[in-house]
Amino acid sequence: MESKHIGILGAGIVGLSTALYLQKAGYKVTLIDKEAPGMGASFGNAGLFADYARLPFAKFAMMRKMPGMLLDKTSPLSMQGSYLPSLIPYGLKFVKACFPTKYVQGKAALKSLQEHTRLTNQELLDLTDAQGLIRSEGCLGLFATEDGFATAQSGDLQERREQGVNLKFLNARQVHDLEPDLADFHAGGVFYPDTRFTISPIELSRRYALYFTNNGGKILQDEVQTVLPNDNEVLVNLSDSTAKFDQVVICTGFASKEILATLGVKVPMVSERGYHLTLDTGAKSLSRPVGWLDKAVFLTPMEDGMRLAGTAEFAFADAPPNPQCADEMLKHAKVMLGNNLSIKSSWVGSRPSTPDSLPVIGALEQHPRVKVGFGHGHLGLTFAAITGKLITESIQGQASTVDLKPFAAARFN
Repeated sequence: MESKHIGILGAGIVGLSTALYLQKAGYKVTLIDKEAPGMGASFGNAGLFADYARLPFAKFAMMRKMPGMLLDKTSPLSMQGSYLPSLIPYGLKFVKACFPTKYVQGKAALKSLQEHTRLTNQELLDLTDAQGLIRSEGCLGLFATEDGFATAQSGDLQERREQGVNLKFLNARQVHDLEPDLADFHAGGVFYPDTRFTISPIELSRRYALYFTNNGGKILQDEVQTVLPNDNEVLVNLSDSTAKFDQVVICTGFASKEILATLGVKVPMVSERGYHLTLDTGAKSLSRPVGWLDKAVFLTPMEDGMRLAGTAEFAFADAPPNPQCADEMLKHAKVMLGNNLSIKSSWVGSRPSTPDSLPVIGALEQHPRVKVGFGHGHLGLTFAAITGKLITESIQGQASTVDLKPFAAARFN
């Protein structure tokens, strides 16, 4: 299948990374998004290249906790009541993904991606001269109690170590030595020395976009109405025009679900909203991202202030922000750093979350001229570059660096 001009729908970090890899491979590429590059979910992430994230959320231990978490107004998990019907297809597939065989397969699939993330992300950072936006100070994850820490050490953290993650257990004194401005709210935690973070997710997207346009790439700020593939090309109807491409890549995050539905492809993906607050912490500072894992919040030092990110709220993407989510996050941050904190800005956005915690990557069986890269959940920044490389290999007809079968849209059939 000859391909000269590729259209990419979605100019978040996944779409931008895919555009760079395709451009590097010699294709003419056009990016289309209703917003400026990086202004969707990519704008609001915690900034981590989360190399340690190698375990699916879908397991029976998590499923047993979820009802209690949803009923607890202080938990990091919440749901908009009217969104419940939208969760049913997701929930049914989530249960299936919890079975041990599926969980083991999910772990293997995540590891297969993670083994290539550092190299591919570095390739794009070097290409776009964006290394100055990256810090390599590692990452801390803390536990409030000795019991919670001990349970994690013999459970999830041991599993991560078996998955090839470099990690060290630290007691409370060792944590204090690394981050002296943290309050003594914890019993200790885990240190991931290889984890990197960006001090500005939006500037990273802009740097990618600038390189892309400076090297002949085109960005259209427009809204996609329909995608119409045929044997010879793919037509993309925009607000008042139609663009024609040899192939199209759909990287529109949660909005991909609606686009695929018009193509006869059903994906049980949900809108899992995350919040962030930019805080003024006064004299308090951190050298690296610090997560309070019991509360599912992360503090990341960024160039515009301390970013407090977290929560998982199942809700319609366009629903008004839930002030209770932000209030609870701020309470946790005050426990972590002390009460002298003020909010500079706030944000909410929708993560595209799949029931098995795996992204959707590759060609559509029914429409070979349409490729997809979405559903990365909490790991869009982490998996953006490897996704772009895998899609480029698929379009080139090359052997895939990673087996794409676990990530196929058809797995939900």
